[in-house]
Amino acid sequence: MATIRDIAKACGVSAMTVSAVLNKRQGAASAETRERILRVVDELGYHPNAVARALTRRYMDTIGVVLVYRETASLTGNRYFGPVLDGICDSCKLHRQRALIITEESWEEACENLPSYFDGHCDGLLFVLPTVSDEFLVAVQRQNIPFVIIGEHRSVPSLSVADLDNVAAGYDATSYLISVGHRRIAHFKGNSCFLSSTQREGGLRKAFAENNLSVDEPLILDGHYSKESGSEQVEELIARCGADMPTAIFCGDDWIALGALDALQKRGLRVPEDVSIIGVNNDTEGAVSSPALTTIDHPLRVIGRNATEVVLGQIREKSASGEKRLTRGELIVRGSVSSLNPMSQFS
Repeated sequence: MATIRDIAKACGVSAMTVSAVLNKRQGAASAETRERILRVVDELGYHPNAVARALTRRYMDTIGVVLVYRETASLTGNRYFGPVLDGICDSCKLHRQRALIITEESWEEACENLPSYFDGHCDGLLFVLPTVSDEFLVAVQRQNIPFVIIGEHRSVPSLSVADLDNVAAGYDATSYLISVGHRRIAHFKGNSCFLSSTQREGGLRKAFAENNLSVDEPLILDGHYSKESGSEQVEELIARCGADMPTAIFCGDDWIALGALDALQKRGLRVPEDVSIIGVNNDTEGAVSSPALTTIDHPLRVIGRNATEVVLGQIREKSASGEKRLTRGELIVRGSVSSLNPMSQFS
């Protein structure tokens, strides 16, 4: 591969002159010399060394995306990772950045491999759904490399976050159920290891408090973000309530809701006539279920774009860390919620 020194030797000029011409510096050489250098560059097939140029500029124009991925899963087809990565790629393309995908088997393994993230290949990092402690992330911050957490709204002031406004999601879902007349509302939670589960429950409690209603604690059920969990939570709810079922269920996400929907129907309960259901995420499967699922949208592609914009602000503009870029999801009303209030604006 030809080098600047090869071009300089062929043209009878210094390497500094060749570099100045290639970087389009005014007055670096006469028009004749410039033309000769560019002709030799073309003849020798010279291409600038991207790493060397990046070291000169002090930027690699590369953002690392760290996530846990196992071979049995589909990365681009994943209902969470796929749209988030699309958003990251959207923003990287717009700002002429590369995205380097760094996959680990677990977050424990990511912690062990952490030093490799700071080897100079990336200008900043995006951690997707990190189930690690705040203390660990603060330690990462001491490495003096910009990073943003995607999908986990950490409250530590110094940590930058791009996420759904999970409190607002729980609040909006519950407020909608209350507005159409529901008072006994169950809540099927997601994974306890994700802060989103606690935050969505917090939104439910906020809506109850603002409407001067008391939460019926036995109707708050722990679980996981899966259809299987939704089905199991229905069985637990029936065991607790018997014939005195709540009139509505706020599910931590759409997969929980779809599992609950199937389990209720198998038990002979009608949705929404006997029990209304609302979820979070706006998954495609919920849009075509019977009945179609009322939900709070989770704009994952937008969140991926936002995360990239935030980390680029830290890299290029030296913005301070700690920004919380939270996106409020839109309420999408479909057929899985019935109104107990004939005068409701939503009925």
